[in-house]
Amino acid sequence: MSIPSGNDLYVRYAQLAAEHPDDLALIVERAPFVGVRRTWAELLQRSDEIGRYFVKRGGGLGTRCAVVLNEHPDIIPLLLALWKSGATVVLLDKAWGAARRQRVIEHAGATLVADIAQEIEISSIAPGDMGAARPPFPSNTAMLGYTSGSTGDPKGVPFTHDKLALTMQAAAAAIVARRGAAPCRLGCSMRLSGSGVLNLHYTWAAFLDAAVVVLPELTLETAKSYWSRIEDHQVEQMFLVPPLIELLNHLAVPPSPTLSPPICFTGSAPVSPRVQNTFRQRFGLPLYNAYGLSETMCASFFGHVDSNGVAENSVGVPWLLEARLRDVNGEIVRGAGRGELELTGPTLFEGYYDNAAATASAFTERWFRTGDVASRDALGRYSIVGRLKEAVMKGGFCVYLNEVEESALAVQGVLEAAAVQVDLPQGGEDIALIVRMAPSSRVLARGVLTHVRADLGAQLGPSRIVETDEPMPRTGQDKLDRARISQLWSTLSKQGHHGAVPAQA
Repeated sequence: MSIPSGNDLYVRYAQLAAEHPDDLALIVERAPFVGVRRTWAELLQRSDEIGRYFVKRGGGLGTRCAVVLNEHPDIIPLLLALWKSGATVVLLDKAWGAARRQRVIEHAGATLVADIAQEIEISSIAPGDMGAARPPFPSNTAMLGYTSGSTGDPKGVPFTHDKLALTMQAAAAAIVARRGAAPCRLGCSMRLSGSGVLNLHYTWAAFLDAAVVVLPELTLETAKSYWSRIEDHQVEQMFLVPPLIELLNHLAVPPSPTLSPPICFTGSAPVSPRVQNTFRQRFGLPLYNAYGLSETMCASFFGHVDSNGVAENSVGVPWLLEARLRDVNGEIVRGAGRGELELTGPTLFEGYYDNAAATASAFTERWFRTGDVASRDALGRYSIVGRLKEAVMKGGFCVYLNEVEESALAVQGVLEAAAVQVDLPQGGEDIALIVRMAPSSRVLARGVLTHVRADLGAQLGPSRIVETDEPMPRTGQDKLDRARISQLWSTLSKQGHHGAVPAQA
C-alpha cells in the first residue's frame, strides 16, 4: 500500500522504525497489560496487520473512522494503520455516554467505528444513522477531536498532519533547549481521553525519539509510590494536570536523592504559585507551567525560569505562535497588562469542522480568541489568570472561579475544590463552593469557608459551602466539568448535604 502524500505522522513513525528498529517505543506498566513492550519496528509491523483488517472491513482512502481511545498496546498501531491508508480518525473518549458518542459520530460523518477491549473490533455504521452527506475535512486531516461534543454546538478541531508535525517539532526543540538533550522516556499517568493526552505523550514522544512508559493511572491509591515508579522506569519527562499535582503534593513520598531529575510539566488549567512552590519544596524539582489548546494542536508555551533556574508561574512566551492581549473594551493591550489571550501563527487551526458560527465567533481576522484571561509583564512573558466564561460579577467585582478554588485548596486537608456560579433570585450573581477533603483530614467545611472569606474578603468569598465524599466531576483532561459541577451543587444544596455552611456562619 502506497502512503498518501502529506502523511507526516505515519512517516515519522516509519522513519524511527527504519533508523532504530530495535529501540523500545512503548513500555506498559498499567493493568491489564503490565509487562508489554513494543519496539518501533514492532509498532509498524502490527500496524500493517491492523491495516489489512481495516481494508477488509471496508476502510481505505478518505474513510472516516471513529476510534474509541483506550490504553491498549494496539492503540498507536491502530492509528498508524488508519493514517497509512489515508483515513481520518475521529477521536472518541471511552467514558462518553452513548448519546454523546452518537452525536459526535453523526457530526463527523464516521462510517466505521474501531474499539479495543482485548482485540480490535471494527464495525460499520448503518447508512441510515448518518443522515445527509457531511462536508469535507481540511486537506490531510489526521484526526478530528472535539472540545465540546456533548452540546448542541459541537466544536470539532481538525488536526492536520502538517500542523501537528510542525507543532511537535517545535515542542521537541523547546525540550532540548530547556534540558540540553531530548529525554529517552516519557511517563504517562493520565487516562487516554482525547487529543490532549494523546499528543502530550505519544505524539510528542515520537518527535523526541523517546519511548512512552504507560504508568498506573495517578489516583489516591497510586500517588504515594509515584516517584518510585518514575525512578524504576527511568522516566525523564512527564506532564501532569494541576489536580494530579495536588494529589502528589498531598500524598506522594518524595523521590530518593539518587533520582536523575526528570523534567516536569503541568498545564490544561492554571496552576497556582502555591502548588508550584509546594511541588518544588517537597520534591526538589522544578514544575514548568505549559499552555496550549486543541486549536493550537498541542502545547505552545513551555514555562519560564528565572536567572537562578527556578521555574516561575509564567507560561513564558510562545514557540512558533504570536500572542497578544485584548482588554474588556476591545482594545489591544500594549506593553504590560491584562486581557483575553489571542493567538495566531502556522500551527493554529483554521476553524471548527462544519460550525461556521463557532468559527466566526472565535476569530478576529487571523487572531484566535482563546477565552483565557492572561497577564503580560514588561518583558513580554505571559501568565494565565482564568477563563472568561468562569468569571462571576459579584457585587461589582469580577471574581474568577479558579481564584476561589485555589484559596480553598491552600487549606491543609482539602483535596479538591470547585466553585460554582449561583444566580440570585433578585438578580445578580454569587459564588458557592464544594470541597472534598483528604481521608485523613480533620478540617471541617466551616473552617474552609472561614479561610476563603478571610483570604479573598467577605465580598469576594463564597456565600455557602458544602462537602462531598465523591470525586469532583471532570472532563477527559481532568478539568472540572463545570456543567456537572453546577448540577452537583444543586443536588447537594437541596439535600441539605452534610457540611453545608451558610455565609453567616
